[in-house]
Amino acid sequence: MYAEALEILYQCLIEMGALSSNPVLQILDNCKEIKQGVKYPEGLMQFKGDDWQAYYHCHPNNSEISHLFEEEHGHFHIFTKLAEQQGSWAHLIALSMDSMGQPLRWFTVNHWVTGEKWLEADRLISRLNNAAYMEQTSLVNKWLLVMLAAYKPEITDLLLKRDKLLEGQDKEVFLNDKEIYLLTEQSIRLEDKFK
Repeated sequence: MYAEALEILYQCLIEMGALSSNPVLQILDNCKEIKQGVKYPEGLMQFKGDDWQAYYHCHPNNSEISHLFEEEHGHFHIFTKLAEQQGSWAHLIALSMDSMGQPLRWFTVNHWVTGEKWLEADRLISRLNNAAYMEQTSLVNKWLLVMLAAYKPEITDLLLKRDKLLEGQDKEVFLNDKEIYLLTEQSIRLEDKFK
């Protein structure tokens, strides 16, 4: 599965290159002016299979958390659907992108940031097996889901470390502490996946 994911990821990159495009340009879809704090695309990214949802956005340069995102253009927030609760979603991971539309890092956020249902790491990790990238017809949708498959070990590690931070904490207080935004992060270099 891992080798297949890398092959599909490589094909996505080749297709975007042939279009002189990248994931950020794909998601902004000829948007003349990107507005900070606005979620793109309008109506969010909808995936075939209905198990995933995502959006891309940029933080205002003058916000109190802008120092956390100095190197990036913006980032994708990726959510997984909860089968047991209709219409309910859980935040899985975020993917930071640079100004050239290339991935910079994976990161997890505190619960208050997106406010969806909080799921423990083991349940989120099991959802990574459902990243049905082959079902996607949209190039950027396929790219985003295949990134989850290609980086499953790294994402798994970040989610486990995220939950370790909660050990010995008052969970309710910690998850709603507005002073804590990022929980875990890992820088990535996409080219390293193909060495």
